[in-house]
Amino acid sequence: MKEKLAGTTVFVLLYIVFMIPTYLLPYMGSNSTIINAASMLGNPFFWMHLLVMLLLVWLCWARGSVVGKTWLVIFPILALVFDLVPVLNSIPFVPTVMHLLAIVLGVVGNTASQTATENA
Repeated sequence: MKEKLAGTTVFVLLYIVFMIPTYLLPYMGSNSTIINAASMLGNPFFWMHLLVMLLLVWLCWARGSVVGKTWLVIFPILALVFDLVPVLNSIPFVPTVMHLLAIVLGVVGNTASQTATENA
């Protein structure tokens, strides 16, 4: 799978597909600060939100190891923290900025070997 992430199109499409639920699930109470922590663990939307965020972390880890940017994983981790930690999730736009940075920095600065792989 990591070899497939050498293509920028695959990375961007997968990232967007997994990112979309992070904007829809909060409407179902996945990161509600009103719900206390004990009932949050029984909330299936919280677990779905956590799962897609962990998939984004894995996607950036795999992409970063392919293109030589192992630090790329920090952006979805920060988005996860600002999405699911009760006080931090009230700060607007931080997860969106982290997602955009992950996509843009995951695409720019491709190595020559990666470009050759995409053209093959």
